Amino acid sequence: MRHSSAAIFLTLAAACGSPTAMAAPGEEIVTYRGVATELSTRQPLYSEEHFLRYRDGQIAQRVVLYQCADGRPFARKQVEYVDRFAPDFDTIDVSRGLHEGLRSRSGQREVFYRETTADTEVTKRLPAVTGLVADAGFDEFVRGHWDALMSGQSLELDFLVPSRLGVHEFRVSHLRAAVTDGIPAQVFRLRLSGLLGFVLPAIEVLYSDSQRTLLRYEGLSNLQDADGNQYKARIVFPPKDRLTSDVATMRKAQEAVLRPCG
Repeated sequence: MRHSSAAIFLTLAAACGSPTAMAAPGEEIVTYRGVATELSTRQPLYSEEHFLRYRDGQIAQRVVLYQCADGRPFARKQVEYVDRFAPDFDTIDVSRGLHEGLRSRSGQREVFYRETTADTEVTKRLPAVTGLVADAGFDEFVRGHWDALMSGQSLELDFLVPSRLGVHEFRVSHLRAAVTDGIPAQVFRLRLSGLLGFVLPAIEVLYSDSQRTLLRYEGLSNLQDADGNQYKARIVFPPKDRLTSDVATMRKAQEAVLRPCG
């Protein structure tokens, strides 16, 4: 099993993007899409389709279906919000056999990781970590600490990195105001704390001012190419693609057969 320094950022690209739900009784399912291109060349990489289930206005579940250029699904992530900032999640990518996540068992949290189908999946019981942030919980963290970030505070967080079977300390801060496609937005920067923060590239995320929804992500992707290297991606989430969905459509994403691209 390979543990490169770049792998520390493996899961962060998938950690962003849920829209703010309107408080309403009952259940609501929202869907939106993201289009990933190579960061420097803008060559198409893949697309991702998100489905979010809200109960009484609170995020409860997320399904993400990753698709090849021809629309064929090759990876999927399922998230259960047992904790707002540190949900259980299970990601599988059939391109090489990547399988990683965090699960709850008998009141304990367990992190697991397998890089390829040739590897043995490894697991580790996660000790109690105050302020833990995992996967899509980062998106909730940004919105939950929006006012503090906008006031100029630089916040530290312990982010789960499955490939390391543990957590690493990151720092997130507000970088600047911006306008994209006529939409006022704010840019936040996420980087590793300490000396590694000066060595590894930072990640920048752009959120709309009004709805606090993710509009763009730039940095290392959570997915890998055929050689096992993380994509350096620019992922755009067009606001027009945020729509109301239904249980049947979400279930299709959960049950879709995954096949490698190419």
